Amino acid sequence: MPELSGLIAASLTPFVSSVGPVDYEWLPAHLRFLEAGGVEGIAPMGTTGEGPSLGFGERERLLDIVMQHRGSLFVMAGTGCASLADTIALSNYALERGADALMILPPFYYKNLSDAGVHDYYRAVCDALPPDARIVLYHIPKYSGVPITYRVVDDLLETNGSQIFGIKDSGGDPAHTASLIHRYPHLAIYGGSDDYVARTLDLGGRGVISAIANTFPRLLRAIVDAQRAGEPTTGAQERVLRLRELIKNYDAQASLKAALPWLSDIPATCVRAPLSNLSDDELVALRQSLADLGEIVA
Repeated sequence: MPELSGLIAASLTPFVSSVGPVDYEWLPAHLRFLEAGGVEGIAPMGTTGEGPSLGFGERERLLDIVMQHRGSLFVMAGTGCASLADTIALSNYALERGADALMILPPFYYKNLSDAGVHDYYRAVCDALPPDARIVLYHIPKYSGVPITYRVVDDLLETNGSQIFGIKDSGGDPAHTASLIHRYPHLAIYGGSDDYVARTLDLGGRGVISAIANTFPRLLRAIVDAQRAGEPTTGAQERVLRLRELIKNYDAQASLKAALPWLSDIPATCVRAPLSNLSDDELVALRQSLADLGEIVA
């Protein structure tokens, strides 16, 4: 089985329009672009992939196409839903189709949940999956509103330790990522922020699950390669930080989708409501800013 390490793209989901269907035909070319750019794996249907905006049938079909066209990429499928039944069904579907691991959000509708409730949810998912399923707990409290606490992780390791493979930390706090790496050395800890890729890898993180890698994979590849070779990563990380600061001025998914045709032969695509595509003025400004950074030709 693959090690599930290194550079992982939190892959985008294309839409025909902001209220239209998934543009499934767009996906294979993007997978080849990621592969050519040095991406080692993908995590489809997460936050960057607008997973919560997808219907159950859309998720199934997207998984089918991803698995058919993944090439050398390993797949960590985002299968977390608000409904326990849907999470179990989609997780089993992904494994049956050959996904290498599952990245599972906590149940995200109800807030202020007890650790016992979150544990019981994940335990029920684990119990309904094959014993060799590899589950990555997805900590992103800014969006889910439900943190995955140390207590939840500890209890899951007690009840379902063979299935808990790792944690994706998208909490935005590098100190928390460091604490996870220190506290759970036997788990695969993935950084979920492009802001501190080098630091996560230096501390022993298994890899980075990156949004920016969708459109600028070689920038992230440069950090990973330098870190693996024991070479300085400062310059490569600072380049990504400058890009991150620019993208923060826009919706991340919309800006990454807008810029992709400027760097490849991949056609333009849309985000889905409630997210919004960039306006004409925003497109002009983004393109000029990327040119000023030297990331595209004006």
